[in-house]
Amino acid sequence: MELQLTRDAFFKALSRVHTVVDRVHMTPIVRNLLLQSEEGRVRLEGTDLVVSVRTYCPAEVIEGGVITVNARTLYDVVNELPAGAELLLRVDARGRMRITSGRAKFEVATLPADQFPKIPQAEGPYRFAVAVPVLREMLAKTHFAMSDDVTRYTLNGVLFHVVPDPEGGCGHIRVVATDSHRLASVDREMEGLPSEEREVIIPKKAVHEIRRLLDESDDALEMILDDNFIQLLRPEVMMVAKLVEGRYPDYRQVIPRNQPMRLDVEREVLLGIVRRVSVLSNEKSHGIRLEIAGDTMRFNSNNPEQGEAEEEMQVKLEGGDVLMVGFSARYLREFLSVMEGEIVSFLLNNEELPVLLTDPYQLGTQFVLMPMRV
Repeated sequence: MELQLTRDAFFKALSRVHTVVDRVHMTPIVRNLLLQSEEGRVRLEGTDLVVSVRTYCPAEVIEGGVITVNARTLYDVVNELPAGAELLLRVDARGRMRITSGRAKFEVATLPADQFPKIPQAEGPYRFAVAVPVLREMLAKTHFAMSDDVTRYTLNGVLFHVVPDPEGGCGHIRVVATDSHRLASVDREMEGLPSEEREVIIPKKAVHEIRRLLDESDDALEMILDDNFIQLLRPEVMMVAKLVEGRYPDYRQVIPRNQPMRLDVEREVLLGIVRRVSVLSNEKSHGIRLEIAGDTMRFNSNNPEQGEAEEEMQVKLEGGDVLMVGFSARYLREFLSVMEGEIVSFLLNNEELPVLLTDPYQLGTQFVLMPMRV
């Protein structure tokens, strides 16, 4: 195998695939990338057996072949080469990959490709074009609420809910994430959806890789769903991931309804106060306390080892005049940071029940925050 290619094109392809590879997987072949020559290009594949990516890089194929090489090593080598450089990749008789660029020469160990895992494919007719800017925004506003608790595996990802219009019009997609302490739900219209409703759970790592793919460009993507996999396709890249087995909890029961109190606050002002007060919040709980009395909302945090902070702002609480409630400052900051409107609305009941945050700028965006004792 011998290939001539440019550093920049090769590095772009490596950047797409190397992040999915499990660098510490017990099976050495899974720590590798597959490189296979095709006419006028080289195909690159990487997988951790849950998420897999295939992409292509233009190349002059001097001698065809297929080989695997450690993903981290190959990425680091190409990353350190100067932009615009030309590369020569050649696998010698001993199975070592020689990388030459100008006066720089590297020799990298390889493994045969016959044991490299075969990348699966989603099957069936359930496919549609994705509005990339819309899906990018939806994942940006929900991904941080995914659970880190591995024992609650159905929460270690996002719920992806396709809801068609029963009358054949424009359907919508809903993305939901929760860790049981907070919930983020974003609902957006999207054209060209299948006529069948479907709910799937996309695993956490796949969510992060999908976000990377969406950030590349606004070029159209095709999505395919079946019972086991989600697959995203562009002409130059394909990503496929195993879906999380199990049923997502009924998030609709968590979203509060008919809250008697409403508080509208300037989002940027509130975000600034939360950031300042949280500097001296408890390092474990990150809790801050909000006290509303009349037209004043006072924020307070206390760290026994560092001190305390306090700040206040003028507000108007509709449906009540006194309330004291505690929140995680980190969770509140994350919600406020992804909202876009000038005003954020808090819909409240009391200091013990969940609080609903809505973004008047985008009515399909809802956040639920559980109070905490501070």
